[in-house]
Amino acid sequence: MWQKIRRQFWPEKSLRDDFVARIRCAVAGEGMLVEGNIFCFDYAIRHLPPEGAVLEIGSFGGMSTNVIAALLRKHGEKRPFFTCDPWHYEGFYDKIRSGDVHYMNHVDGSDSITRAEYTDFIRDSFVRSTRFFNRAALPHTLQMTSDDFFGDWGNRKNHEDIFGNRAQLGGPLAFCYVDGNHEYEQARRDAENALEFLVPGGWLLLDDSADHLPFGSVRVAQELCRRTDLKLVLKNPNYLFQKKG
Repeated sequence: MWQKIRRQFWPEKSLRDDFVARIRCAVAGEGMLVEGNIFCFDYAIRHLPPEGAVLEIGSFGGMSTNVIAALLRKHGEKRPFFTCDPWHYEGFYDKIRSGDVHYMNHVDGSDSITRAEYTDFIRDSFVRSTRFFNRAALPHTLQMTSDDFFGDWGNRKNHEDIFGNRAQLGGPLAFCYVDGNHEYEQARRDAENALEFLVPGGWLLLDDSADHLPFGSVRVAQELCRRTDLKLVLKNPNYLFQKKG
């Protein structure tokens, strides 16, 4: 019985890497990145198709960004790596406490820390940790919603990223990690937008898509399983898909 419960909540496959372990000890958001995702990152990066950039939707404090960047470097992959996040804080109970002005202006459970301060702290944490752990190969990180990012990607816009570097958007994608808003409509839109640019042999990983979770991304993953152009390669416990050739 215990083994059955463990398989439901913890992945069978995990990655042992000392540098990744050190990143997880130091970067904000450690509790938001499950072991199974790290294994999926490594698996996808080791089997990337010949062309295409890497994209992460939802960066928060930089935990997954730094792990992906470290694994790209570990496996000798110098292809472009893009991330996007609007750094717009939403509280746990916004939908039911939208009329509470004090609550909407402060972080959950705090009387002194405003949402604006929290957002600045998380964004600054992302910049600081990424400059430290991946100084030789910074990603192109844009502060914008995923909808705006994909709109500009499709139009091949040129931006200045949050590190002050120029970022030329557009072209094929080899791997996309969807970790933004996990409500159904947004998660579905993010997946569909990513698949539009994903090359054959490319990878799509949906965070918080494990069957036991209560998020809309679970429904999205189940719908993607019915697509004939995708192959479900891993459930660890989140869903990792590969686009068929």
